[in-house]
Amino acid sequence: MDERRRFYIIFAAIIFALIIFAIYISKDFISTILLSFLLAYILDPVFMYFSRNVGHHRRASALASILIIFFILIFVIFAAADALITEMSNLLGLGGVAYLQIQASNFSGAINDLSKTYLPALAANYVKGIGDIPTALIILVQPVLQDRIMSFASNLPIYFTQFLLAIIFTYYFLVDGRGIINEFVELLSEKEVSTHFLLELNLIYKSLFRVFFLTSLLIGITGAIGFLVLGIPYPLLWGMIIAVVALVPLIGPEMIFGPIALYYLLTQDYATAIALLAYGVIFLTIIPNNIILPRLASARASIHPLITLMAFTAPVFVIGIVGVIVGPAVYGFILAAYRTMVYFRKVTFEAESSAPSIPVSKLP
Repeated sequence: MDERRRFYIIFAAIIFALIIFAIYISKDFISTILLSFLLAYILDPVFMYFSRNVGHHRRASALASILIIFFILIFVIFAAADALITEMSNLLGLGGVAYLQIQASNFSGAINDLSKTYLPALAANYVKGIGDIPTALIILVQPVLQDRIMSFASNLPIYFTQFLLAIIFTYYFLVDGRGIINEFVELLSEKEVSTHFLLELNLIYKSLFRVFFLTSLLIGITGAIGFLVLGIPYPLLWGMIIAVVALVPLIGPEMIFGPIALYYLLTQDYATAIALLAYGVIFLTIIPNNIILPRLASARASIHPLITLMAFTAPVFVIGIVGVIVGPAVYGFILAAYRTMVYFRKVTFEAESSAPSIPVSKLP
């Protein structure tokens, strides 16, 4: 082995080791970087619109795009905090957790009376157990909820720092992202293959991430309309919150309309509780996740609905909430590589088929 080859091998090994070390020391910020990656894809159409209409100033366009999402989030946070403080004050005025326990006890008593009157003895015992669930849930959830609130409050500085870092990363992804990708392509030997692969990848990521965002936005609007029709307070605020939590599959809209329906059930407003639960399950969960999202993704980039469902759901159960970004990124990368391979195999086959054949009589 000559000295030059040995030098390149040692140099490559050092670079690889440093990359692994850099990933290790940055692992706590991977979720922040992935969130910035998602925000950059979502905000890119807004960024391009501003860039075309404000004199092609990329930095100003990126800043304007980020300020939009920043002020929307600030508005949602302050509105949610104000509504939460108001409702907590009302609840404390009624007796706090003791009031909820009394309502749960009344609900259990009503269920038991109905079951004893209209059901056989064996069935009544089963229904009695179901009627006792709300009381048990309140006793079980109260300490857990208090711990979660305390933990969230103590981690607020960390969350705020991660949010600021996500904003900064998103800004630079919007401003310099295309330039970095172009420089990377120039370093590669197979520029034609790399360019086609990146075009496929960009189309797939646009479809997956933007369609996912649009679906969440549609869920929020649908939720606000439903809350308004059912007469639930703060319909616009709840719609915004539902749109945000819809971005996280493990949380989802059911973590919003479910507790609200339970509250109306405990306060013996059974019609509102059942209507809200049915509306939420059908229009905020089943239809968006199983019909709208797969069909939109399929229409935008011809992605099979099964791939879309796998990309957004399977990784979440393995690596947690961050899987909602990692999953589409990995599945999209594999799908882009597959389509690139199929495309160039087809091009090669067509070139070989169209090549002029040499007559047998002219062969030596």
